[in-house]
Amino acid sequence: MKKILFTLALLFTLQNICFATTPVDFIYINGSNNNNEKMHKWFLKGIKKFHPVLKAQLEKDAYTYKFLLNNGEYVIEEEPSNYFWGYKSHADLMFMKERMDSLRFTSPWVAFFVRYTIAEIMHDAIWVQKTHNMIPILQELDKQVKEDIKQGKKVVLLGYSAGTFITMEYMYSKAPYINIAEWFSDKNLDEDLKTLIKNNPRKNTCVMAFVGSNLTMADPLGHIKVNSNKQEFIDAYKNMDAFTDKYCVPENSVLGIINYASPIPLFYSDTAEEDVDISKFYRSLYKYLIEHDFFFLTANYADDPLGFPNGANHTNDDIKAFAGLEFDNEEGFMYDYSKKISGRTFVGAHTSYWNSKKRFAKTIVKGYTEGHKFQYDPDTIAKRYEKLQKQNKNK
Repeated sequence: MKKILFTLALLFTLQNICFATTPVDFIYINGSNNNNEKMHKWFLKGIKKFHPVLKAQLEKDAYTYKFLLNNGEYVIEEEPSNYFWGYKSHADLMFMKERMDSLRFTSPWVAFFVRYTIAEIMHDAIWVQKTHNMIPILQELDKQVKEDIKQGKKVVLLGYSAGTFITMEYMYSKAPYINIAEWFSDKNLDEDLKTLIKNNPRKNTCVMAFVGSNLTMADPLGHIKVNSNKQEFIDAYKNMDAFTDKYCVPENSVLGIINYASPIPLFYSDTAEEDVDISKFYRSLYKYLIEHDFFFLTANYADDPLGFPNGANHTNDDIKAFAGLEFDNEEGFMYDYSKKISGRTFVGAHTSYWNSKKRFAKTIVKGYTEGHKFQYDPDTIAKRYEKLQKQNKNK
């Protein structure tokens, strides 16, 4: 009898080991114009209806089940989480509307309507990009993400409209992709500081810790400079690992980002400027994402007037060639899938993502599958190569 009980206990233990799973929290982030109670309810109602459909589609599809959910190791939480920042911009928006209302009876109606509409749409998108507004938002979101991590969860961030600025800034500011020794290798440091760095290696850090620690300073022109106060530099360097733990998100805790209705290219075109440190950091971030099995998917409806595509998709080999990047490991991908039609009106397409929940869920599945295959599927790569050969022959 004891042997039987022991065998049953062993089987039960092995079963639990074999079927151990990791919960994945999908955190939905709101966009512009969600700054009153009515729009807050609209946002929460929308994601609550949409999330179960997306979860079912991702689990049902063989490709996303294998690669995104790691053959069932990752299990998407039943209920959606959200990070709502809409109320933070409300006071500023009301201030602006009061100023516009002063022209209600003197401005031509068409001019007033256009002005009012543009202000409604654009205000929050501009407001959230200001550093003094963005940083508290990133810190609050970081608390939520780290609470998930404490509970053994992974995270996927979903940014809607201006919420895409937050998802992008979060990874830019919080991902630990900065190799401290490498970054200082070409800086004109005193010999004793070089020796300090060489003999006391620190783990990779993030922008927020790098600047917030007093090790470096950011100027208004987008450059990161070494702190000229030597003692402050030494003190900051000695405590860098503590700053990293405090301000950065742990590696591999965020699985990916899904951005939709995204106007990122309209507002972040400065990332293409090679002479500023911001662009250099984005290059390092891209390398980090590819090497850490991270996906960055943009899924806009093609008829959404505020959904801006990120441009042509590039293979990792393309990136290596024209950006001079090298990857130690290739698992992640960045992909734009902005070719599905919402079937709504021109005005309604931007707010139709949750209403057309099954269509949009399938769009995300298709975008993830196509993006992953674009980089890593042998058959897809072979077909693309054959197509390029034919095009070159016809030239």
